[in-house]
Amino acid sequence: MSGRRFYTLRLTASIVGPIVTHGSAYYSIKISSDLSVILTQNKLTGENFNDRKRNLLIVLNFEKHSFVLTQPRPPTPTIDAPDRDDVALEYWDNSNLSAMCYIRASMSNVLQKQDEEHQTARQIMDNLEEMFGEQTIQAKTDAIKGLKNCRQKVGTPIKEHMMKVMAYLSEAQTNGAEIDSATQLVMVFQTLSKDFDLFQASYNLNRKEMSLTELMKELQAFENIFKGSGSKAEVNMAEPSSPAPNPKRKKEKGKNKGNKPAVNAPASKKSTKTKKRKVDPKKVKCFHCGKKGHFKKDCREYLSMQKQKVSRGT
Repeated sequence: MSGRRFYTLRLTASIVGPIVTHGSAYYSIKISSDLSVILTQNKLTGENFNDRKRNLLIVLNFEKHSFVLTQPRPPTPTIDAPDRDDVALEYWDNSNLSAMCYIRASMSNVLQKQDEEHQTARQIMDNLEEMFGEQTIQAKTDAIKGLKNCRQKVGTPIKEHMMKVMAYLSEAQTNGAEIDSATQLVMVFQTLSKDFDLFQASYNLNRKEMSLTELMKELQAFENIFKGSGSKAEVNMAEPSSPAPNPKRKKEKGKNKGNKPAVNAPASKKSTKTKKRKVDPKKVKCFHCGKKGHFKKDCREYLSMQKQKVSRGT
């Protein structure tokens, strides 16, 4: 190795014992990170592959080694290659070795024995996926199915229900399901009880973007208002724009309730009062001749004209 390849690099996992990247040597690992204790508590046996994989990715992401699972090994630099190429290759090799140690530390002795021939962390993970990948597919299917069948029961606090729904979504995404944020919100609304129909209607009008945590907080606030006001709050929120009742109209309806007027029913009290009102004959003006002092029915000219019409008709 040339002098330019020597540089200071702090590894998060120290290897104790022989290190052979292309052989069948056993690895004795002393893990320096407290976070990686979760890998050694419950070894990967096959039945718990999904849980072990999740914990392993947490540790590799924290230690900045997860990139070796997705990025291939850089090509060996030429003699006249710049120093950065040597550094990149050395960094990848060290991270790959650390990742392999973490993965093997989380495996049972039986699985470690079967995995000695692999040279990269990616090869180890691919082999485990082939062996236990069916668990991932089944776990994803079960999580999505559980989410679709999940319904909030009457009286169940919204926080408790949301934690259950979020667990289904997390399980599905961890096992490969791709669900965007908008679809997640739609799936959550489908699980809510009818008590939150008004909240959903308001959301559909505003179309506000929010995370699941923000949605849970707003649902909790709505739940507190709903519980505090009872059914009255529901009516007021359901009909905010309904016109106020007309008390005058209501009064008139109350009068006629159950007492529909007959065909020959007498006139109302209002019209009766109008007829009984006294009229001064001297101030009355005839609609026929235009003279004051009599009505049209008492007009002599009008009566005479009517008699003539009758006699002509006979």
